[in-house]
Amino acid sequence: MSAGQGPLSYEATPPFHVPLSFFLTAALFGMAAGVYLLIEPEALASRWTPGALALTHLITVGFMLLVMLGALMQVLPVVAGASLPALRPMAASVHALVSTGAAALAWGLATGRPLLMQGGALLLGSGVLVFLGAAALGLRRSAASQSTGRDLRIALIGLAVTAVLGIVLVLALSRGLAVPLRELTNLHVGWGWLGWGGVLLAATSWVVVPMFQITPNYPTWLTRLWAPLVLGGLALWSALSLAGSPATATSSGQVLAALAAAFALATLLLLRRTRRPRPDASFRTLQLAMGSVMAGALCALIAIGSDHPFWPLAAGVLVLHGCFVSAITAMLYKIVPFLAWLHLTQARVKAPNMKKLLPDTPVRRQLILHTLTLPALLIAAASEASLFTRLAGLLLIGEFAWLLFNLAGTAARWHRTMLEGVPSARTPH
Repeated sequence: MSAGQGPLSYEATPPFHVPLSFFLTAALFGMAAGVYLLIEPEALASRWTPGALALTHLITVGFMLLVMLGALMQVLPVVAGASLPALRPMAASVHALVSTGAAALAWGLATGRPLLMQGGALLLGSGVLVFLGAAALGLRRSAASQSTGRDLRIALIGLAVTAVLGIVLVLALSRGLAVPLRELTNLHVGWGWLGWGGVLLAATSWVVVPMFQITPNYPTWLTRLWAPLVLGGLALWSALSLAGSPATATSSGQVLAALAAAFALATLLLLRRTRRPRPDASFRTLQLAMGSVMAGALCALIAIGSDHPFWPLAAGVLVLHGCFVSAITAMLYKIVPFLAWLHLTQARVKAPNMKKLLPDTPVRRQLILHTLTLPALLIAAASEASLFTRLAGLLLIGEFAWLLFNLAGTAARWHRTMLEGVPSARTPH
């Protein structure tokens, strides 16, 4: 199977527990974000409150980064042909560093404790550095030249820039480092959302959307041009922002918002051409993700010319929960049962249908709850009423707890099938 981006090397797939450990831990951070909203309902009063910063990093670092790193452990060898050195110890160290770093950073931001912020940044930076080093070694030996392989390299550049900007901002908050705080914060957000998360989402979508949603391939011109244009646009926007050219920097930001919307629109048009007779809940959630990208880009543009605190909050909710959490959840529900089936097949065990490994009903109900959480978060941001914020927190806890239950259930069914199929009860993966 090529998915239009070159052959996929399934024999290079890592042990199942490697990506799965990242995915399960990420769901716990999503639950922690909901708990935090219950405890601190004032967190959504403004994007600059300590609570908003903590909440944002519970989602971006605790949930998104962990899932994305776990996915890359799978994608780099299979799609880009990158053999990651010392995979198991490297993955374990990255998982431990990023998980503890995310928890410490969020705690430090919420309480204003400099040592926690610095410790969290150090752990996170170390985890990202270990992963980037392993990925660089693997990609250097890779002969992959297709759009996905190149875009994965661009996404890793975005991750590196995001991490460096984040460390500088932690030093500014904890040690009074003299930097243009607002400009660097905007750059940190832009590189994280679009340069890292957006490019990685696109690079994965080039393969995953046609493969799992049974659509035609993305247009060749889009897969060739989109990520390089994003990288160039972010570099130009960064230079203009730091040079003190607000008008031209704003124009560059508008171009970046248009690029994000263009990817979302292309994906929506592609999904309309699916060959699925009856689109499932994951399909609808992916549509929600792309619609949220377009709405979030619009809110971000409005926020540039408005002082009202709702618009940047709305942009954050739409991009983080509406887009990334939606897209990641939809993809996890396709990728995890597929990996379970693949590992059973590779172990020469008779694998059940993927619908048996992860039934439709709990997935559909969890995704309905996820969809309800998005307007609840937007209402909480608009009203600033603690009742609505706590309700959103409860919904957030529920959706991530259900996600954790569904993924863990798939792993349990995989393990049970493996034990039943291997007389020695020894599983190689």
